Amino acid sequence: MSNYTKTVNFAAKDSLPSGNPAKIIKGTEIDTEYNNIASAVQTKSDIASPTFTGTVTIPTLNVTTSFIGNFDVDGGTY
Repeated sequence: MSNYTKTVNFAAKDSLPSGNPAKIIKGTEIDTEYNNIASAVQTKSDIASPTFTGTVTIPTLNVTTSFIGNFDVDGGTY
């Protein structure tokens, strides 16, 4: 899975003086941003019925006392 990372700070271009070549927004910059977004979206799981392959890693689970099925779970980190 990849997270989206912005490549071009388009807002910073607004503060550049008129005529500065760096102020121009290039098609290649926009293409790079859309490709980064597409890659991040394609490598994420759907919210509804996600499918996982390989080893799934989840954050540490902090549980307070709960009853799950026929099991009592005491508070703690699992």
